[in-house]
Amino acid sequence: MLDCPILLIRKYTAVVCILLSGSGVGCLSAETLELGRVSKPSAPEVANETVASTPVATAANTSVATKPVGKDDVKPDPALAKTSYRLRSRDFIRVGVINENDTVIERRINPDGTIDVPFLKQLVPVAGLTITEAQDLLTKRFSRYFKQPQLIIAIVAYAERRVYISGYVGRAGPVTIPPEENLTLGKALSIAGGIQARGRRSDVAIKRLKPDGETEVILKDMRKIDSGDEPDFILQDEDAVYVEDSRF
Repeated sequence: MLDCPILLIRKYTAVVCILLSGSGVGCLSAETLELGRVSKPSAPEVANETVASTPVATAANTSVATKPVGKDDVKPDPALAKTSYRLRSRDFIRVGVINENDTVIERRINPDGTIDVPFLKQLVPVAGLTITEAQDLLTKRFSRYFKQPQLIIAIVAYAERRVYISGYVGRAGPVTIPPEENLTLGKALSIAGGIQARGRRSDVAIKRLKPDGETEVILKDMRKIDSGDEPDFILQDEDAVYVEDSRF
């Protein structure tokens, strides 16, 4: 009975190895010969997968949706807003036409609200006007002598404004009103050390000189102002505030 071919292959494995080694090929395993073929080393399989790549945004190819800017979206810069400060008597200001040195002057506004402008040979009323309003007024006056004059007004020094606090407060005396700001009754009393315990909070008196020369007395209830039931009262230059004794 003939040997099984597989057994014959195993039997002569050593001979095959010798022959192959002589040719420089190398020894084949019996398992390879059992298959009746020589297997070539197989390259590692690469999975044929589709990888979803994440796009990378760059400055060149990135498109950003932008919202159109409307006029309501632009916020005005408070620093660029025109001041609402109104010129007062005793303010020290500089006035002049640009590139016309003989028109430039520095003057203190007179008690009656006027300023002496030598070039115009007249007194110009400026107290109570804003800087813009005063510029417009003086520009018209200088237009008699210059074509489209560019006039400037600058505040060199503010007139000191004061109110006077007396009566039953912590520290009686004058309180300065900050330039280009309002001073309220509550703030002035706070600066003066507040109302004493025996001071009458219900009837704080403010004496004010009216334009016609008469004096008026305004009574304010600080209890309502402190509670928010009534707005704080804005003081004016030369107001006199008096806090009475609550026992009388």
